Amino acid sequence: MDKWSRRTFISKTLKGTAGVFAISILPLGLTACSNRERVDTSTMASLGPISELEMGEFPKKVPYKTTVQDAWVEQEMEGFVYINKNNNDNSLIIMSPVCTHLGCIAGTTEESKKEEEGVTFYCPCHGGRYDEFGINVGGPPPRPLDVFKTYIQNGNVYIAILSPIKREKSKG
Repeated sequence: MDKWSRRTFISKTLKGTAGVFAISILPLGLTACSNRERVDTSTMASLGPISELEMGEFPKKVPYKTTVQDAWVEQEMEGFVYINKNNNDNSLIIMSPVCTHLGCIAGTTEESKKEEEGVTFYCPCHGGRYDEFGINVGGPPPRPLDVFKTYIQNGNVYIAILSPIKREKSKG
């Protein structure tokens, strides 16, 4: 009878401990499943209101100016990105202008090249060519232009300017 009591005691203690543990981590699990993404935008570049970015012709060049805190160094950064709309879902594609060949800045091409060759962005350093979605279509670039994940807070679009996302090598 003593062994049965010990066994019952240990079993109930373990079940109780597991129950307390499960209840204690439940709020963490619910927080992780929350759809609301809270992001610190203080170190990101603001591109402006999404309502303005979605208007006008695409692709377009959008400038930014921001202060970035990197460890103990604070630096002012200015630059621009190219924005286009995704044909599938009308979401914004925010592309870095940095050529994926050797890091030069790709500019927009003249209208004749856009129509004849389908080239929208051109890197003058080594002849890199990209279409309107930043896909490499000629020259030495090994892959498409990098893109940025967008964060929208209070109607404004933010990007982590120091963290571009590499796209896979294009086909063709």
